[in-house]
Amino acid sequence: MRLALRIAAFILPSTMVTLAIGQTTLPQDIVGSTRPLSSEQRSAVEEFASDQMKEMANGDPTQVVAARNTLIQTARRAGVTGVFLRAYSNAIIPQVTAVLAGAEPMRAENTLRVLAFLRTPESVGILVAATDPLKIDDEGHRLVAAGLLKVAVQGGDKSALDSAVLTSTARSIAENLDNDNSWIVVLEELRALNTIALSSSLSKENRNELRSIQFGAFQQLSNRIEASNEPSQLTQAVYRAMLGLREKLLDKSSAGDVSNKEIANTLRMMLKNVADAAIKQWSGLQANRRDFLAYEGVLRVGSQLLSLLDGRPDAKAEALREGIEKGRTELAAAVRNFQS
Repeated sequence: MRLALRIAAFILPSTMVTLAIGQTTLPQDIVGSTRPLSSEQRSAVEEFASDQMKEMANGDPTQVVAARNTLIQTARRAGVTGVFLRAYSNAIIPQVTAVLAGAEPMRAENTLRVLAFLRTPESVGILVAATDPLKIDDEGHRLVAAGLLKVAVQGGDKSALDSAVLTSTARSIAENLDNDNSWIVVLEELRALNTIALSSSLSKENRNELRSIQFGAFQQLSNRIEASNEPSQLTQAVYRAMLGLREKLLDKSSAGDVSNKEIANTLRMMLKNVADAAIKQWSGLQANRRDFLAYEGVLRVGSQLLSLLDGRPDAKAEALREGIEKGRTELAAAVRNFQS
C-alpha cells in the first residue's frame, strides 16, 4: 500500500504547485535576469533556498509540501531564465544531500521532485543516481526518481542540459535499468530515454548515439528475459515502452538511413530473444494471460517498428507475432525462418 501511494505521487499535480504562488518571495528582476547575478542577488537566492530547504529537512509533512511547492513554483515562474535556474540550482544542491541521506522517504522523495525542475547537470545527476539499484534498495525511492526523469531532461532555452550532458545522462540511465529487476522502474527509465532521444538539444551525432543507447537498452533487457526460465515481468516494461517509441520516435525516421539499419539489426536480435524466451517459458505464459499478452505485444509492436525502420513490411517479423498466437510449434518454426 505504501508503494502504491508513492507511485501515485509521481506527477506533481498542477493544483498542488499553484498553492505555493503566494509564498514565492524572490523578486522578478532576479528570476528574470539574463545577466550573471550580482553578489547581493546570489545572497538573496541562497537565503531563500536555505529557508525552504530547512523546512524540507525539519518541517512537518504539511510544511514539507509547502516548501516543495514554493521551490518548484519559483523554478517555473513566468519569465524565469536559465541564468537564474543555474544560480538557484547552485543554492539548492549543497543542501539536498543531507535530506536525501535521511531515513524519511517522505522528505527525500519531495526533494527529488524539486530537483526535477532545476534542469541542471548536477540536479539531473542526483536524480539518475537515485535510480541506481546497486546503491538504492528502496524500490519506491527509485520509482519516484525514475518517474521524474522525463520532467528533468526536457529541453528548452532555460535548460542547462546540452547535447553532451543528455547523452551522458542516457548512458547512466541505461546502465541503471540494466541492473534493475523492477519492471515499473525500468519502464519509467525507458520512457526517459525516449524523451532524451526526442530532445531538440541533441546534435545529429549524439541523436544517433542516443538511439543506439535506447535500442541497446531494449536488447539488454531481452537478454535478461531470454535467460529466465519463467515469464519475466521485464517484458511488461519493454512492451509498454515500445508502444510509446512507435508513436513518438519513428515518425521522424527516414527509411534507408544508416543508423536506422543498425538499429533494425539490434531490434531483430531483441525480437529473437523474446521469441526464444516465449518458447522456453511457454507453460508459464499459458498459465498467465497477462504475461502472454506482453510477450505477444513485444513481437507485434516490434514487427511494426522493423517495418517503419526498413521502409517496407517485414514478413518474417510479422510471422513471429502470428506464430505466438498459433502455438509453440508454430512460433519455433517462425524463429527458424526469422534467422535464415
